[in-house]
Amino acid sequence: MNEQYTSLSLFYDAFMQDVDYDAWCDFYEECFRKFSTGVVEKLADMGCGTGNITLPMAARGYKMTALDLSEEMLALAEQKSQQAGADVRFLCSDMRSFNLGFRADAAICSFDCVNYLLKATDVEAAFHRAHENVGKGGLFIFDVATPYKYKNVLGGNSFVFENEDVFMTWENYFNEKNGICDFYLTFFVREGELWRREEEEQRQRSYSLKTIRKALKNTGFSILCECGDIDFSPLHEESERAFFICKAE
Repeated sequence: MNEQYTSLSLFYDAFMQDVDYDAWCDFYEECFRKFSTGVVEKLADMGCGTGNITLPMAARGYKMTALDLSEEMLALAEQKSQQAGADVRFLCSDMRSFNLGFRADAAICSFDCVNYLLKATDVEAAFHRAHENVGKGGLFIFDVATPYKYKNVLGGNSFVFENEDVFMTWENYFNEKNGICDFYLTFFVREGELWRREEEEQRQRSYSLKTIRKALKNTGFSILCECGDIDFSPLHEESERAFFICKAE
C-alpha cells in the first residue's frame, strides 16, 4: 500500500466536488463575527489538503498560511494558488509540531483532519500547537467525525466513486474496541484504452466528544460553541460531524 494521500491526492478534488466549500467559508466567517473579540485577518489552515478552503478564504481577503503533511496535496494546492494568483504561504508540516513563526488571529481545521491523529496524545499535541500559534484570545475552529458516523455510516461498508477517468472503490473496516477505522482504496485509472490499478490505505480514529473536550481543556482552550453542522444546528445522537468553536485562554 502507498502512503496516505499519495494516490488519492490526484483525484481528491474530483471526489469532493459535491462539497459546498463556499458554505464552509461562510460558516468560518460567521464564527469570526460571532465569537472573535478582534478582527480576524491572519488565518492558519491546518491540514489544508489541496487548498479548497485555503484559496476561497484568501480570495475573501484573509492572509492565509496553510499547512499539510502530504507533499502531494500541498503541491496541488500551490499549483492552484499560483493559477489563481493568490498570496498564500504553504508549509509542509505536521499538525502536532508546526510553528508559524507568528501569532495568527485564528486557526481552522476542516473535514475531520483531527481523526487522522491516532492517539489521544497526538490530538492534544495538535491542539497545543494551535494554542501556541494563535495565542491568547485566538480562535480555533475544527470538526471531527462522530462515533455515530464510524459505527453507522462508515462501519464495514463499501462505497464506489467514478468519473470518466477513474473508478475508485472504498472499503471500510471499523474496530469498535480501539476506535480505529481502516480505509482501503482501490483506484482504476484510465490510460488510453487501458486501466492502471493503484491501492492506498488510510486510517482514522473515532474519539468520543468527552475525549475531545478534555483535550481542549488540557491545552488551554475554552469551548465557545458546539454544533452539528455548518448551519450551527445543535449536536444530536445522529450527528455525523461535531464542530467546535474554541478560544485560547
